[in-house]
Amino acid sequence: MDDHGTARDTFYFDAHGEVNTGKTIELAYERATRLGIDKAVVASETGLSALEALKIFTDVEVIVVSSAAGTMVEDTAIGDLRIGIPDEEIYRQLTERGAKIVRGTDPFWNLGAHTRLVDTGKLGMMFLKTLTSGLHVCMTAVLEATDAGHLKAGEETVAMAGSWVGLDTAIVARAANSVRFFDEFEVLELVCKPRRARHQWPVDQKTWVGDLDKYRRFTK
Repeated sequence: MDDHGTARDTFYFDAHGEVNTGKTIELAYERATRLGIDKAVVASETGLSALEALKIFTDVEVIVVSSAAGTMVEDTAIGDLRIGIPDEEIYRQLTERGAKIVRGTDPFWNLGAHTRLVDTGKLGMMFLKTLTSGLHVCMTAVLEATDAGHLKAGEETVAMAGSWVGLDTAIVARAANSVRFFDEFEVLELVCKPRRARHQWPVDQKTWVGDLDKYRRFTK
């Protein structure tokens, strides 16, 4: 630390994907500990990444943010994937281990989500994806956690998300309600991200790396 600021590292992954989950959790926990942050947000569609986070964040409250119950992503590399933490046993494990769970809709993703219309929400997501796809998920997860009352506006938190399944991006953010996004929300620090902003979709196992077999149980 000097008169002008503080130097902190950002870790850059070689590829997107689930392979980076453990390291992302480790880096996020280190940053939370360093900054005295006592609440962490993890975006987790199946609950598997959230279970991994709970192994490390034992002394930090974990808020799990997922899609609305019953949501499905069609035509992925492993088929139609059920998201929104569809497995009741995983949901039970998360709650029994103290996690707060938020199922909801991304504030940037509205009624026109599945149309060709490019509205302001979609345009914002497109801009954020020039940095990495996990960034917008980290941000909206914090907004949803605040809207649900698990974070207070102005509170600092560490948030983790990924590129589809798994984790590869983490930030430190100042929480805000979604209706106050442009007035109050802030990305304070970038903890880690894939160095390249983009990955192939559906995943091609080149720009996105990870174990897909563990997610087959959630396919239709």
